[in-house]
Amino acid sequence: MSLEHFGSLTWDIALIDPDGFLAARNRRRPGKRLFPHLGLGYLAACLEKNGDRVSVLDTAVATNREIQRFLSQPYNVVGITTTSFTFREAQAVARACKRRYPSTPVIIGGPHASIDPEGCLQSAEIDYALRGEGETALIDFIEVLKRTSPAKLDVFAQVPGLIFRDQGQVRVNPSAARIQELDQLPYPAWHLFPMRRYRQHVLLSSRGCPMDCAFCAIRSIWGTLWLRRDPEQVVNEIEWLRQRWGKKLFHINDDNLTMNPEHITRFCDEILRRRLTVNWVAQGMRADAAQPEILAKMRKAGCHRVSLGIESIDETVLAAVGKKETPEDMARAIALCRKAGIQVLGMFMIGNPQDSVSTVKASLKFAKAVKIDLPAFYMALPYPRTRLWNFVKTHGRLLNEDYLSFDHMSAEPVFATPEFSAEQRRKIFAQADKFCRRQVFKYHMIFWWPTRLLRRNGYEIAQEVKLWLKAVFFPLKVFRFLFRRWSPGGTK
Repeated sequence: MSLEHFGSLTWDIALIDPDGFLAARNRRRPGKRLFPHLGLGYLAACLEKNGDRVSVLDTAVATNREIQRFLSQPYNVVGITTTSFTFREAQAVARACKRRYPSTPVIIGGPHASIDPEGCLQSAEIDYALRGEGETALIDFIEVLKRTSPAKLDVFAQVPGLIFRDQGQVRVNPSAARIQELDQLPYPAWHLFPMRRYRQHVLLSSRGCPMDCAFCAIRSIWGTLWLRRDPEQVVNEIEWLRQRWGKKLFHINDDNLTMNPEHITRFCDEILRRRLTVNWVAQGMRADAAQPEILAKMRKAGCHRVSLGIESIDETVLAAVGKKETPEDMARAIALCRKAGIQVLGMFMIGNPQDSVSTVKASLKFAKAVKIDLPAFYMALPYPRTRLWNFVKTHGRLLNEDYLSFDHMSAEPVFATPEFSAEQRRKIFAQADKFCRRQVFKYHMIFWWPTRLLRRNGYEIAQEVKLWLKAVFFPLKVFRFLFRRWSPGGTK
């Protein structure tokens, strides 16, 4: 559906990230977070370009007073982004909005709307949901609300990706076509965010991933198409961010940054051509895409850490998951990153199809042998519309039926199989977690070895110094807190 712009009618629109809403009830001081919500940044920019007034609330960094002040304002529409593990908080935000302004439409979007579109509207406080990319679809929906009051159901049926109620039934429209020209999107509207409360800048150079890993729901969210931005435009955005909001570490949040070697090469070449001193980390990189020339150029252009989704070192597990990578690919990528001077965050999973105590032990042995800088083991979590979800339903048993309560950092398994019991999962996870903690400590201890120090840049050294200073002064902070608490007149 393509609707023309009706600039004569300007609406006030609220966009909210609910992650941390419940914890914020007792927060008197502003919080800190790694980086702002990229999706809300893009949505806010597109809505402003459409002529609307937009307000953004990040409940993870806002004080309780700021949240209450924000929710007390009247808006024409309230939009809430949510993942499955923040959906309960999204519901709480929606209820808070409805208590104050019962007639204000509340619409949710984000990954959860694509994973469970019908379930999104089981809550009475949520009026609509929107799945897929929201930059154009949300504007279409809001223009429908502007033009027809009350909006007609036959018009709703034309809005791509919209999920709405029709005589007690939930209707789910087909998702909007993917945005082909990502460079046509405006830069995220960071002026609406409290940028001083974020430690890093975040940006996107591509969207999507054509792979089909069993545990990943990206196909339900983005589809199978990988689309990239012009690297020159990405570097323009880097300069824009630095000029407006200062020098910080850049977090490139692509699902698959190295999908196209030409793309990452041009990105690095553009940074080097402009002689920019930029520090950045890559969220997603496949091991089989590691090439020595590209990694060397990434390091020279300012990259100092990449995240590798290793999952397992067992070939049967990798095949069952659909990684289409081999243990040799993993070992080679880690060695090449070390040679280039790039830190590796190696991510493993416990409990995927064909996984067992022996395969996890093999992964632990591998992580020790190749000396991954920062290993991390996570429990496998099945979500609807993933092959892992279907596997558990067929071959396993869910120990926790409520997937909305899953915690990515939890040591507690949410399912078990006859070959891999819950108790076995707990024990092997405890071993893996102990190893990861020890390895992280070891990494910081050997950071200052002369041979390693020569490979560090100024940013990395400065961050390590800050970390050590925090460790040194932490006991003093604890003592001061206890002294204030238990001194006469203190709050006990």
